[in-house]
Amino acid sequence: MTNLLKNPTSRKKFLIFVGDVLLIALSILVVIFLVKIFQRYYLLRILKRPLKFHSLWASIIVYLIVLYVFEMYEIRRRQGKLYIFTSLLLVSSVSFLVMFSLAKILRINQTTMVVIFLFFIFSAFFLFFWRWIFMKIFLGSGFFKKNVLFVGKDSLIGEILKIAPSSDYKIFIEDPPPLDVKKIDNLIASSQIDIIVTPFEEKLSQEFIRTLYNHKLKGIEIYDSEAFYEILTRKFPISHYLAKKEVPYIGVSFNPLFRNFKRMVDIAGAFLLLLILFPLFLVIFILINLTSGKPVFFIQERLGLNQKPFKLVKFRTMIKEAESQNGPQWASKNDERVTKLGRFLRRFRLDELPQLINVLRGDLSFVGPRPIRRYFADLIEEKIPFYSLRFTVKPGLTGWAQVHYDYGGSIEGHIEKFQYDLYYIKRASLFLDLFIILKTLQTIIRRPGY
Repeated sequence: MTNLLKNPTSRKKFLIFVGDVLLIALSILVVIFLVKIFQRYYLLRILKRPLKFHSLWASIIVYLIVLYVFEMYEIRRRQGKLYIFTSLLLVSSVSFLVMFSLAKILRINQTTMVVIFLFFIFSAFFLFFWRWIFMKIFLGSGFFKKNVLFVGKDSLIGEILKIAPSSDYKIFIEDPPPLDVKKIDNLIASSQIDIIVTPFEEKLSQEFIRTLYNHKLKGIEIYDSEAFYEILTRKFPISHYLAKKEVPYIGVSFNPLFRNFKRMVDIAGAFLLLLILFPLFLVIFILINLTSGKPVFFIQERLGLNQKPFKLVKFRTMIKEAESQNGPQWASKNDERVTKLGRFLRRFRLDELPQLINVLRGDLSFVGPRPIRRYFADLIEEKIPFYSLRFTVKPGLTGWAQVHYDYGGSIEGHIEKFQYDLYYIKRASLFLDLFIILKTLQTIIRRPGY
């Protein structure tokens, strides 16, 4: 989590989130206070029943999730007030519909439902004013802007300088070595440097390393170019390794406790979702049968943990024997082999639902690099000799690459996705898995599949 918050964009979102939580709590208190007044003076008969506070907690969680899914933390200066307000009203409406549909399960009485309705309305207004204040005070004021000193230069620093957003970073460059330590000290003091970035590919002198440690003790963030590139892009850079024909060291962050807990969540989650979604499975099964006949399921061999092959199960979305003429092909937009129903299923990723069976069996996890076919893995490995690093963890239903990049229907696209996979393998955690699952919901709504 701390690594994600090192990015200025993430810090903006986190500040908005903290403000939202405080204002949501205020909304709940205001609404409860108003309802208590109504109850005291018998102004509304439907408010006679006692409040059920567990339902209020549920409504807060639902509201925060819907806020995230509808991208209400993506605040940009060009967004108008009307757009933000209507979006918040939409979020409140969707949240209320979710809570209304859960009324019987959570045993929500009339009093509590009125409180939930008023809570969503008040929250929409409070959160609108908070976002308006945030845009006025924080965006464009340089509040989140960081002064970054690049000491020396390598290929990665060259890439960083091209992509670092000027709205988030003010760049200073001290180049080339040999380095004048006193000059750098003066520059750090005069320019109020927040971050120092050193070349990943260059060996630093002992004197300069001591200087860096002294500045770190004063609160300045110190990174090499590889670590800073990861913070900036949220992917692991591989270009300089390929250029030098070297293999990166990726320490897999899956300790036994995390691995076992992840497996428990996979089993419980897959079993529960299979039970809940069984009626939907049945409807899709019948529709595929009626529109294009059997087989209903598409079963294909993919590579799993340690490159062990397994049978991946999906709903069939293409015509029968789609690869009989041209062989294996990358996923692409407007693929003529996809049926009309298949296009709808892909739009909402419904064709992926049978993979819950793979999760239950242990072939997949909920989160991890997406499983790939041997044919395509061999093609990519010709370009990247260390591509097999992605098989050091169990593949997933969704992953870090899936929420940051499109299908990647080419070798180049999969090389790009591989960098996101390596980032996940290096930094996997319970928090990151939860973040990916929420981001996946957002992706399904905002970025249709094909």
